[in-house]
Amino acid sequence: MPSEEQLTLIKKIGEVLIANDLGDVPVEIYRENVCPLNETKVTNKTLLKVTKDLPSSKADQANKFKEEVKPLIEGIAGLEISVVAKLGAGDVYQAIKNVTPMDKEEKCDLTHTEGQVWLIDFWATWCPPCQKPMAHNQEMLEKRAADWGDKVRIIGVSIDSVKDTLAKHITAKGWEKVEHYFRGESDCSEVYGVKGVPHVMLIDTKGNIAFKGHPANRPDLEKDFDALLKGETLTGEGCGPVKQAEGGEEAKEDGWKELDGDACMKEIDGFTAVGEALQKDDVMKGFTKTLMRCFCVMVYKSKYVPSTGKSTQNYENYRVLVGP
Repeated sequence: MPSEEQLTLIKKIGEVLIANDLGDVPVEIYRENVCPLNETKVTNKTLLKVTKDLPSSKADQANKFKEEVKPLIEGIAGLEISVVAKLGAGDVYQAIKNVTPMDKEEKCDLTHTEGQVWLIDFWATWCPPCQKPMAHNQEMLEKRAADWGDKVRIIGVSIDSVKDTLAKHITAKGWEKVEHYFRGESDCSEVYGVKGVPHVMLIDTKGNIAFKGHPANRPDLEKDFDALLKGETLTGEGCGPVKQAEGGEEAKEDGWKELDGDACMKEIDGFTAVGEALQKDDVMKGFTKTLMRCFCVMVYKSKYVPSTGKSTQNYENYRVLVGP
């Protein structure tokens, strides 16, 4: 898409964001030019991105934006539009749907029962940092079974790609006291904004999310369970709504400033021919055979914040040569 058309599209998307009280959501251009010196092709990728996770209170605005922006982007390639309201601490838990019990084939929903305290642990068998927290889940249930009875449930939601892998792993580890489910095609990771594992949620007796985040941020989960059973409130990181950074503040990050975007793009265009010549050069070919890593990358990013009407850019060049 020519730069003028690109700029027009960015402004139109910005108008839709402002109309839905989402003017702090940035509209970004991301371009990446990669030249592996020991290969035969220079690759280029350009994306127009509108991505931001919003608090659940912005759900209506996010949904309206999603519908109203469709006519503007229909049929255009190279777009990444993801403005989504995520559930977090302080929100009411919504049932995780379409997961599969580890030992069954029929899908089910995980619906909270009032009076119970839950720990939901998003994890994977292939994830090294997930293993110790899951082992601790098993240990807590063994230790406190008499105290907690059916008032505490610890639920593992595996993001593994194969359900049989989960079952074999749990059996080998002896972690059967935890209730294990296979995520499969469930949208629970999107609903709850789970972008990496391990990631846990504590649900209180009323069905509210008391904590959401990395398990390392709750060093005494036994104490947390006891407190929630008594109706007490947890405090600390991950126990309240995440503060959303304003788009204008994001634009102040190191390396972001006002640049001539067209000049940057032209320089990247020109490097494609330079990179291809380097890849064909016999001396360079001999040199790169001695290297473990050898590539050049040019990354250009432009960020337009509709609420301020300002654009800032970040332009970085990497030359990576690793070896003798």
